[in-house]
Amino acid sequence: MSDTANTRPLSNAVYAAYGTGWIGGQVFRDVPALILLSFMITAIGVPPAVAGAAIFIPKLWIVFCDPLMGLWSDRTKSRWGRRRPFLFVGSILCGITFNLLFNIPHFDSGTAKGIYVGLIYTVASIAFSIYSVPYLTMASELSTNMHERTIVMSWRQVGLGFGLIASNVMPTLLIVQGGGGEAGHQFMAIVLGLICGVTMFVTFIGTRSVPLIESDQPAVRLIDQMCLAAKNRPFLILLGSNFAQLVGSAASYATIILFTVYNLKKEITFVSLMTLLMAIMVILTPPVWTALSRCIGKKPTFILSIICFFLSFLAFAWVEPGDDITLYVISLCIGTFNCGFSLMAFSMLLDTIAYDRKISGLNREGVFSGIWSAMDKTAFAFGALLAGLGLSYFGFQESAGGFVAQSPETIRGIMITYIGAPTIFAALSFVIMLGYQLNEHDLAESVEPRPLPTGRPIAS
Repeated sequence: MSDTANTRPLSNAVYAAYGTGWIGGQVFRDVPALILLSFMITAIGVPPAVAGAAIFIPKLWIVFCDPLMGLWSDRTKSRWGRRRPFLFVGSILCGITFNLLFNIPHFDSGTAKGIYVGLIYTVASIAFSIYSVPYLTMASELSTNMHERTIVMSWRQVGLGFGLIASNVMPTLLIVQGGGGEAGHQFMAIVLGLICGVTMFVTFIGTRSVPLIESDQPAVRLIDQMCLAAKNRPFLILLGSNFAQLVGSAASYATIILFTVYNLKKEITFVSLMTLLMAIMVILTPPVWTALSRCIGKKPTFILSIICFFLSFLAFAWVEPGDDITLYVISLCIGTFNCGFSLMAFSMLLDTIAYDRKISGLNREGVFSGIWSAMDKTAFAFGALLAGLGLSYFGFQESAGGFVAQSPETIRGIMITYIGAPTIFAALSFVIMLGYQLNEHDLAESVEPRPLPTGRPIAS
C-alpha cells in the first residue's frame, strides 16, 4: 500500500472551506426534519401516519446507498482525487432537489400528495448521499494527527452552527415572508435551496490543493469490507450510541413547531428565536468541548454532554406558557450540550476509522463513512416516523389550512413526543457508550493487519 497524506498543519482557509460545506449539508439534513412533517399535515393535508412514512421509507434505500457511495468514492481515481468529484455533482443536485421537495403538484387526496413527497424525497436523499458520504470521509484524510482531526471537526461544527441558523431560524421567517401555507414553503425552498448548493460547492473549491490519502490497493468486495467493519468494536458501539441519540432528537425536531404552537401558545416564528439561541451555542462552544476532551478524554466528554442534554429536555415539562426566560435558558443549554456530543461523536468516528486503517491495512474510510451516514439519515427518518405515528395515535387532525384546533389529548401527546423521545433515547445512548474503549494509546501502538474474511492476504 502506497499512501500519501497531508502531514503539514492545515491552513485556516482549508478549515473554513471544509466547515462551510456543512452549512448546506445541515440545511439539507435539518429542514426536511424540521419542516416536512409539519408541511404535509398542516399545509397540504397529508394524514400524520402517511406523512411519517413518506419521510421514513425513502431512507430505507439509503441504508444500502450510503455504503455503496462510500465504496464507489474509495475506488474512484480522477485528477480531482477520490472525493471531490462527488462534492461537485452532489452540491448541484442537492440545490435542485431541495426546491422540488416543497413544490407539490395538485392531487385530489392527501395520501397521493404524501406518496409524491416520498418519491421526491427518495431522489433528494440519493443526491445528499452523493455529497455527504465523501464529504465526511474527506475529514479523516486531511490530516494524520488525531487532535488536528478534532480541529477539522470543530470547524465542521462551526459550519453546523451556521447551518442550524439557516435551517432552523430562516425557514419559519421565510414561510411567513412568502405568504404562509404552501406558497410560503415554496418561497422558503427557493432561498434555502440556493444556500445549499452554493455552500456545498465551496468545499469542492477550497480543498483542491490539499493532498489527501490515496491508495493503489486492489478492489475489495463490499461484503468483505463490511465483514471487517463489523469487527471494529469501537465503531459499532459508537454507531449504536449515536443512532439512539439521533432518533430521539429527530422525533423532537419533527414536532418542535407543533409543540411551540399548541403547547407553548406561541407564534410559529418563536421557533426561530429558540433555535437561534441553540445555534449560537453550537457556534461558540466547540473550543470549550475540544479543550475538555483533551483534559478528560472524548468518551467522558460525550457522556457528560448526553446526560446534560436529556436533563435539559426534561426541563420543558415544567415550563409554563409565557415563561420566556426559562425557555431561552433551556434553548441555550440544549445547543451547548448538542454541540458537545455531536463534536465528540464525529471526532471519535475519525478515530475509529484511523484504528481500522491500522488493524486492517486498508483505506476503507468511504465504507465507514457510508455506514455512518446511512445511520444518521435513517435515525432522523425513524424519529420522524415515530413522531408521525405518535401524532396519529393521539388523534392529530391534518389540515391544508394551517394549525387547526386539536383536542386536549392530542396536545398532551405532542408534549409527550417532543419531551419524552429525546429523553428516553439519550438515556439509551448513554448506556451503549459505556462500552466504548478506544483511546489514543490504541491508535499509537503497532497492530498487525488482519487478513480478509476470505483468507486472502491484504496487499501491501
